Amino acid sequence: MSLENFFRYGLLFDPVKIISVFLKDPYKWPAVYLIAASVLFALPAVFIERYLRKVRGSESVGLVLQSVNLFLLVTFPAVMVYRMQAITPAGGLLTMFVYTIIALKLFSYYQVNRWYREGTPRPVRGTSRMQADPSAHQSRRNERGQSKQIMYPMNLKVKDLYYFLLAPTLCYQLNFPRQKNCRQGYIIRRFIEMIFLFHLMLGLIQQWIVPNIHKSMKPINEIESTLLTEYILKLAVPNHFIWMIFFYWYFHSCLNCLAELLRFGDRQFYLDWWNADSILQFWSRWNIPAHKWLDRHVYRPLLHHGYDKWQARMTVFLLSACFCEYLIAIPLKMFRFWMFFAMAAQVPLACLMKRLFGDNFGNIFMWTSLVLGPPLMMLLYFHDYYIQHHRKDSSWRLFFF
Repeated sequence: MSLENFFRYGLLFDPVKIISVFLKDPYKWPAVYLIAASVLFALPAVFIERYLRKVRGSESVGLVLQSVNLFLLVTFPAVMVYRMQAITPAGGLLTMFVYTIIALKLFSYYQVNRWYREGTPRPVRGTSRMQADPSAHQSRRNERGQSKQIMYPMNLKVKDLYYFLLAPTLCYQLNFPRQKNCRQGYIIRRFIEMIFLFHLMLGLIQQWIVPNIHKSMKPINEIESTLLTEYILKLAVPNHFIWMIFFYWYFHSCLNCLAELLRFGDRQFYLDWWNADSILQFWSRWNIPAHKWLDRHVYRPLLHHGYDKWQARMTVFLLSACFCEYLIAIPLKMFRFWMFFAMAAQVPLACLMKRLFGDNFGNIFMWTSLVLGPPLMMLLYFHDYYIQHHRKDSSWRLFFF
């Protein structure tokens, strides 16, 4: 397949061209400015929590202020990305991703401080203070190596919140596990991995993905199912390679590098999702920070309020589907809801496969959906984006620049 691609299209990878496009006009990077402005939404969170600490009986007012802050944090980037023509889909996706991460973190920040303010920091019935804050018994260390415990409300500081916003976790805690030293050699290795794998992904996109997508525009328009199937299968292999590389690049190289810089001790960013015996188990293993947030702030509170496991699980997947569609539809400036329905169908589809085949074929079904699902989503979204703009530029320029 690689030789066929090379003989047919030649060498398409051009890293110099990518860098030159970014440096062409460094004063017109709207996505960078929007991302830089995201940190301003954290300041009201600290002042709201300080106000709630001082003024007793003001929980209703605090809830309104917190809701307004989170609402602005979600709607402001969406409106800006959707309205500004200068923002490319890649820049818009990065902007939406950063704002979504901050919104999830601030929600956790509000919730945990409320638990401590009420004196019962537990998201579910029967959960103790130490279980609600797993690292509450762990301590930070100062320069002399002595343990230093941070207790509520001493955590209501701007420095404490901004450390949490930078830390590779979505769940707030008063005391995070910390390392004593920062290993420079480890950081250098992870940084080299980040640079190399990033360019490798761009090369695969230029060399494999773009030519196949260009060829698939005509078959989709003419609804030629045979050729469409052929292009999906041709996209499946490079797309899967890129997905695997991206997973290692983000969850291993980037997050571990960031954790080392911050001396952050909890490095469980993923589990052995490749051994998952069902699609549900895959979603609970491949992204541990998101899984912990959903489990702590959505799934267990729903169980606590009387919902059964099926209802709580469906709510979690519907919320995840909304976030996925939000992250894709706004940057592309079009709403198709394919990603939403694909995510929402995960729970009933997994239950159906388990009933029909049991656990024997669960891993096979998981890998099949992982290999064939993303290229189909890519074709569907990119086709409509391409037709909507119908430019003569190359596809990767439409998306990235």
